[in-house]
Amino acid sequence: MLLCSSLCVACADASDEGEMVEGQPAALDGGDVPDPSQVSITAAAYGCGTMNTQVGALNTEYALTFDDARGGRDDFGTYDVACDVEITYTYPAGYTFDAPSLDVFGDVYTEDAAVVTVQASRSLAGTASVSKTFENIDTDVEGVFELLSIPAGGQAGSAPCGATSATVNVQLRATIGGTGRAAVKFNYIDGLIPWRRCQ
Repeated sequence: MLLCSSLCVACADASDEGEMVEGQPAALDGGDVPDPSQVSITAAAYGCGTMNTQVGALNTEYALTFDDARGGRDDFGTYDVACDVEITYTYPAGYTFDAPSLDVFGDVYTEDAAVVTVQASRSLAGTASVSKTFENIDTDVEGVFELLSIPAGGQAGSAPCGATSATVNVQLRATIGGTGRAAVKFNYIDGLIPWRRCQ
C-alpha cells in the first residue's frame, strides 16, 4: 500500500481491461531521475478484470490495483488466476532503469486440505520470479497482506542505455490444489522504479 497511501489521487479510478492508462507528469526533479514531463508510463492488463494505474509525481513509484484477479474452489469448480500486465516506459535518451521492484498484495483463504500456490514474475531484459504456497489459512486470518516480493534489478535486468522506451512484463499466477474450499485474490502491486543516468 506504499503508493496507494502516498499518492494524493485515490486508487479508485478504473479503466476497462486492456485499456492503456497514462501516468501524469509532474515538476522537474533533476539528478538521476529524468524530467517527469518527458516520461510516459502506461499499463495494460489481461485476465485481471478492471485495472487502475497510479504513477507517483516523479515517475519513481507506481501502484496497479485489480478488481477481478481472483480464483479459488467452490461448489461450482476450481478457478486458477492468470493475470498479465505490460508496463511501457517512454523516457529521454541518456537514462535507464533497473527492473522495478514488485510487491504483490492480496488475500488467501483455504480450508480442509486446500492449497493455494501463488507466483509472480517480472521481466525486462531477463526474468525474475518468486512463488509461495499457502495452506491452513482460515477465517482467523483475514484481510489484504503482502503475498510476494521481488526486489528491484537482479535477474530481470535493466533497460538498455541508448533506448528511449522499454516494456516490463508482469505475470501473476495462482493455482489451487488439494481438496476443500479456497479463495485467492491479487489486490494490487506496489513498486519503485530505480532510474539512473547511463554511464
